[in-house]
Amino acid sequence: MDETLEKEWCTNSNWRAHITKYVKLQKELKKQKKGGYSPEQYCKRAGLNCEAFQCWLEFLKKEDKYVFYVSFATEYLSRAKHSLDLLEKYEVPELQMPLIRDAIVAYAAPFSKSNGRIFTKWSLKEIERFVPSHLQSIHKKICNDRNEIVAHCDLGPRDPIVSLVGIVLRGAGYYWSDYQKLIPDFKKLILAVQENLEKYNKENFTPKETYFQDFLNPPKCTEEDPGPPSEKIS
Repeated sequence: MDETLEKEWCTNSNWRAHITKYVKLQKELKKQKKGGYSPEQYCKRAGLNCEAFQCWLEFLKKEDKYVFYVSFATEYLSRAKHSLDLLEKYEVPELQMPLIRDAIVAYAAPFSKSNGRIFTKWSLKEIERFVPSHLQSIHKKICNDRNEIVAHCDLGPRDPIVSLVGIVLRGAGYYWSDYQKLIPDFKKLILAVQENLEKYNKENFTPKETYFQDFLNPPKCTEEDPGPPSEKIS
């Protein structure tokens, strides 16, 4: 690696490590109900340039938003579609429920609140335009099933009764025969959300240089290597 690039990579990695340390420390102090440090207090304890630290903090917040919408949400929707494609391609009974469950989890994931790295949460749920009105019912069905019976083990939806011959589940709508009927609309839903997400990303994140324009010419202090964070900072 070129010496200049290696130095830049090392400097960037150390600033990122300090931000990670700061966030982790804040969370630990919050759990202990000890309040926390402001960025200025952390920088003073760590011997950091506060202007550079604040700049990196804001950059990572912006980076988190970009990555969630452009990469992670897009990836999970593609995973959901891939699982449905496999269901149509391979009619293997043993794989039907595992694949539909995977599609449900993958689709619902970006609509749940995902933790960012800098005290932020991201979700497609915050932007109503992603789900067309005529597909709202199946969207709610998929997300509710994920929350109640796929990723959790809620008893209410399946409404069990214990009898002498075993356990009877009175809840309806959670078996392969039910999901099989939903697949065409489920696929339309994924494609519609993918299309709307792609439009949103083009409107808000392209070109990339425009989205990150505030950080293209950062203060010189951000280029100074702060060194790795000390274990003694607490």
